[in-house]
Amino acid sequence: MIRSRPRRSVVSALALTLGISGLSLISTASAAVAAPHYDDPPSVQVGWTDSATPKKAYPTDGTTNVPLGTWQDAAGKSHTSRVYATFDLSAYEGKKIYGGKVFVEERTVADCGKRAVEIWRTKPVTATPTWNRAPEPLTKLGEVLTPVQFCPGATITFDVAAAVQDAVAHRQRYVTFEIRVPEQYESDASYSRGLHPYRGVDLNVQFNSVPQIDSAHLYNGGLPCTQLAPYPRIGGFASVLEAVGSDADEYDERSVMTEVAVWPKADPDARQVFTGEHGQSGRANRVTLPENTLTDGKTYVWQARVTDGADYSSWSKKCFFTYDRTSPGEPSVTSANYPADTTGEWGPAGVSGIFTFSGKGDKDIAGFEYSWGGLGVHGCSATGEYGQLECHDPLDLPGSVRANTPGGSATVTLNPPGSGLQRLSVRSVDLAGNASETVTYSTFVRPSEPEVRVESGVPEWGQEVVLKFVPAAGVTGVREYEITLDGRDPEMRSAEEDGTAYFSFVANRADGHNVTVRSHSDNGFVSAASNWSTYFYPGPGVKSDVYFSPDGSPVGGVGVEGTFTFSPPPGWTDTTAYQYSFNYAEPIEVAADANGRATITWTPTAGGYVDLTVYAVRANGTVSDYPNWYSFEVAASAS
Repeated sequence: MIRSRPRRSVVSALALTLGISGLSLISTASAAVAAPHYDDPPSVQVGWTDSATPKKAYPTDGTTNVPLGTWQDAAGKSHTSRVYATFDLSAYEGKKIYGGKVFVEERTVADCGKRAVEIWRTKPVTATPTWNRAPEPLTKLGEVLTPVQFCPGATITFDVAAAVQDAVAHRQRYVTFEIRVPEQYESDASYSRGLHPYRGVDLNVQFNSVPQIDSAHLYNGGLPCTQLAPYPRIGGFASVLEAVGSDADEYDERSVMTEVAVWPKADPDARQVFTGEHGQSGRANRVTLPENTLTDGKTYVWQARVTDGADYSSWSKKCFFTYDRTSPGEPSVTSANYPADTTGEWGPAGVSGIFTFSGKGDKDIAGFEYSWGGLGVHGCSATGEYGQLECHDPLDLPGSVRANTPGGSATVTLNPPGSGLQRLSVRSVDLAGNASETVTYSTFVRPSEPEVRVESGVPEWGQEVVLKFVPAAGVTGVREYEITLDGRDPEMRSAEEDGTAYFSFVANRADGHNVTVRSHSDNGFVSAASNWSTYFYPGPGVKSDVYFSPDGSPVGGVGVEGTFTFSPPPGWTDTTAYQYSFNYAEPIEVAADANGRATITWTPTAGGYVDLTVYAVRANGTVSDYPNWYSFEVAASAS
């Protein structure tokens, strides 16, 4: 076979097709890298021998034409040369060889009308041999006897697939080729030629790594594969089958396709095969069965294999499951101490509710789910080690309880989340995760939220806030409080003998603070939550010892001196002064202390309403956007 230029590899072939010499511009599009792949194994040695100097080897130097056949030197002396090339095949161990081709390019030709070149596989050598110590020929692989079409400059191609396949199959690291003129023409100088000194002898191998299926990582409906009976019952996600396959070829890592074969256990002849594309080596590749493939109540067998488009792995082990989409019956709900709302009675104060769920003998019921709020749908997520779908048994999750026997009952102790009319939602769950319709149990619950009292006065920015917690009426035996400040992790605070407790913190959030608190009693009762919050106005703070009246009644009096303390706006850390004015008079500026606070004294000369306006001033001279409008009424006379 005669070629005008060799095919080097997938990328180099693509570069030639596009006429691009800079390989950095080549895109690794899927069409260009689809299995099988092409590669140029590394050359170990390329050189020639010379009958005229039978003890000397001639490795190629990249500049001197490589002689082939019989030729004469400048002095008229006759020489006969054969070419030897060895390649390292270690990179292909364990891979499947699809083909192999050797290319040589003619640079000089004695007679363009004559061509006779053959290629042999010899015993491997790692250094260029001499004429006298040439390696033993093993197999003739091919010959070219066709007339010259491109002269000189043609590329001769030899198919050496059999030699490469045999070497790899027998784990031989090296393969050596001998290129020569056939014996009957070898002494005829008109058949001689010189091969390109730089390109020498080139081997291109077409190969593929056969994909592998991992039978230890097969998943059906978010659950691991099993062959043990009783087989798992799977509901809504049963159509999702996943398998982990791998491909050692770099360009196939993201082009692994997965096939699954599925059939009813009782009918192997009904086997169907479905394909999932766009898989990834080493990850769980998903195949979603078409709708109506599975029949409710039947047991199915499945197995998987992977392919890179050229080769298939073996089939995996078999997996078994039973498809179950039948929902169980509704449960009944009763309570030993929280009467249903239809009775008009209220549950006891400070006591947990005792609720019993019954499957009413329905053997399909494995347990129950319950919540004081709504019950969501059962979900799965692709969070497994290999990216596989993971579906947890809903009866292992919070808010669930298993029945004492199939279709039996379960009793739970619950603390209502609030007071007044409360609704408990309950539903049955079977082994496949199918849920019944929801049953609602309504009951009246007495208030249990603890009282929150502010013990430190009106909360101020940057100052300590002290709260006191007091148990709700009827809630006894309180031993501790569960406190959440501004959404942080809850902390526990022990209660005093009277059931009260104190909690303090420094107000340091410009947006204010929120406290949630629940009481915990010795009998296991946990109260509903109380929420307390405070908001800080974004302007500076103003506090007076005399002229402060929460109910708006007149305070102080004419001639009664009072102090006013100014504090920084929430979040300010560089307050240096304040500008203030009474009844919109000319503003007066007063310096702040090291804590950003300032105190002034003021004595009214007349009774009536007074408006005090205060602005904070930063170190750079900017004034706060928000003032504090502090208003009060001065009494006509001192009390």
